[in-house]
Amino acid sequence: MMQIGNPSPRPRASRPWPTWIALVAVWCAVLINQTWIFAGLMVAWAVYDLVTGESIFVQRVNRRDQPITYWVIVSSWIVLGVAWIVFAI
Repeated sequence: MMQIGNPSPRPRASRPWPTWIALVAVWCAVLINQTWIFAGLMVAWAVYDLVTGESIFVQRVNRRDQPITYWVIVSSWIVLGVAWIVFAI
C-alpha cells in the first residue's frame, strides 16, 4: 500500500522562518518592482545548495550521485544571480 504524506525522506524543517523571510522578500520585490531582490535570492539558493550538497530543480539532484548536473545547476544560479545584480544596478 502506498503511504501518503511527506514524500521527502528528510524530516520537516523545525524552523520555517528562513522560508517566510524569503517569501516576504519575493512579495516585496514584486510589489515594489525591484527585480534585484530575486537575484539575491538566487545567490542565496546557490549557497544553500552548496551547504546541503543537493539542489532541487525540476527534480532532486545530489552532488554525490550526479556531480556534473549538480555543479551546472549551482553554477547557473550563481552566474545568473550575479549577472542579474550587475544589470539591475
